Amino acid sequence: MAILLITKDIVAAKLQVAIGYDSREFETFINEAQEFDFKPKVQEDFYFDLLSKKDEPAWKKLIDGGEYPFNGRTYSFQGISTVLSYFCYARFKMSSGEVSTSHGFVVKATPNSTPITDDNKKNAWYKKREEANLMMIDVVKFIERNIADYPSWNDSNSCMPSYKYASKTKVIQ
Repeated sequence: MAILLITKDIVAAKLQVAIGYDSREFETFINEAQEFDFKPKVQEDFYFDLLSKKDEPAWKKLIDGGEYPFNGRTYSFQGISTVLSYFCYARFKMSSGEVSTSHGFVVKATPNSTPITDDNKKNAWYKKREEANLMMIDVVKFIERNIADYPSWNDSNSCMPSYKYASKTKVIQ
């Protein structure tokens, strides 16, 4: 299994996740958020440094967030754990409640509940992703203001974030 930077409990402390939802199943959403939403936003070397150094004080601060001094002022940021939590929650909200059966995917309904509509799921997905991206701006500011602690952030020998190239197309004439 991959090295995960957050747990279900971390997400549940920030956003509503049912207590009874299986933690091992929830790790799928965490892994997807980390690999598909966060990893493409950073340099490859930086990402693997983050995983391998996650318990070192400077990297732990980056993950957990908090306050820090810069140019005579005190700033705060949410940290990578919150960014990942919001990406994870967007994925969880979009897919939770669906169960694979031999007759296809179904959403179970009970007399006391009604599943939310697909439009509501999509709206929540976009909203939580947007919020994660906004928090990522503060994470980037923290890294760049403390660049000596994170030298692989600007490593020119590392692979560039792939998202910059993902939407480019070439017209063939």
